[in-house]
Amino acid sequence: MVTKYKLVLGEWKHYAILAELGAFTFYETFAAENSEEDMQAYISKTYSLNQIKENLLNPAIGYYVIYNEEDAMGYIKTIAHANEIEKLDGKSIELEKIYLRKKAQGTGMAKVLMQAAIDTAKSNNAKQLFLGVWKENYRALAFYKKCGFEIYNTRSFQLGNRTCEDYLLHLPII
Repeated sequence: MVTKYKLVLGEWKHYAILAELGAFTFYETFAAENSEEDMQAYISKTYSLNQIKENLLNPAIGYYVIYNEEDAMGYIKTIAHANEIEKLDGKSIELEKIYLRKKAQGTGMAKVLMQAAIDTAKSNNAKQLFLGVWKENYRALAFYKKCGFEIYNTRSFQLGNRTCEDYLLHLPII
């Protein structure tokens, strides 16, 4: 059976869905490897309703949410004009977040979300799409490499009191 997916550009009315989905998927993905204190510190800062509203008002930030017939299953967050931060040549789009509920992994939804990120980069005339991924997130690393991303650098990521090391990966946009 083929499941039809609906991809929706994040809008103001979607902030509560984005806040819940973001907090849920982040917790589901990383709770086993981190303290509850660090998880809650990050989630309360990153996925608060006010933070999501602020992000949606920023024209450089874009969200896409993917649904199955019933629920929001995953999302991406892109940031335009991020190349100054990561010292990439030419215009870049950052794929800051790409998350799916665990029950949606392996369904093809991640590919749909990744294509939305690539299309966003293309429509913004970016030379590359880049992202950061925790060095120990092997499943995500394998997916990104399968999509054509290559590691080009590292950076630190603060999760509550814990400092994590991320790989930075980029995908040339042709």
